[in-house]
Amino acid sequence: MIEWRTVTLGSISSSVSYGYTASANSDCVGPKFLRITDIVPHQINWDTVPYCEIGSKDLQKYQLNVGDIVIARTGATTGYNAMFKGGINAVFASYLIRFKIDPKEADSKYVSYVLQSPHYYGFIAGSIGGSAQPGINAAILSQFSFSLPPLPVQKKIAAILSSLDDKIEQNTRMNKVLEEIARVLFHRWFVEFEFPNA
Repeated sequence: MIEWRTVTLGSISSSVSYGYTASANSDCVGPKFLRITDIVPHQINWDTVPYCEIGSKDLQKYQLNVGDIVIARTGATTGYNAMFKGGINAVFASYLIRFKIDPKEADSKYVSYVLQSPHYYGFIAGSIGGSAQPGINAAILSQFSFSLPPLPVQKKIAAILSSLDDKIEQNTRMNKVLEEIARVLFHRWFVEFEFPNA
């Protein structure tokens, strides 16, 4: 029988830290500057994420690495989170909290799916209460508890869910292409009145 154990987000993280304070810049002056407004459900649109100037010492401290999980800590999106998949030079801003998952303890991808669950968002709702300005801190987030299977099982579950996500993403992209084709044809046929020859 596979034994699951109860852990907290803090107990499986090798480090927990707040982000970098700086002004965002639309000019390409440094790494991408991931902000609280960029953390939206499903997928980060890196094309709209601005840049920031940062020194080499701070870059080392705030640079995102594959598997890092960032969580919004204030405002209407409190608790929203995303796992960094890599491929981009990026740092995270001050209204985000980064959890570096210890790979010996847990699989980042698995944890990122747990942090999309109703159980997690119920914890967030209970933690922020009815405050006018919602917010949460690293200490409270670190206390979020959940069940964790052995590492090989985590990886299998994450792989299955990731495969489903990839299929959904492909379908979404395909639907956008089909919508664009339909829009162009509609415009030609019913606005410009250019019907194809039979």
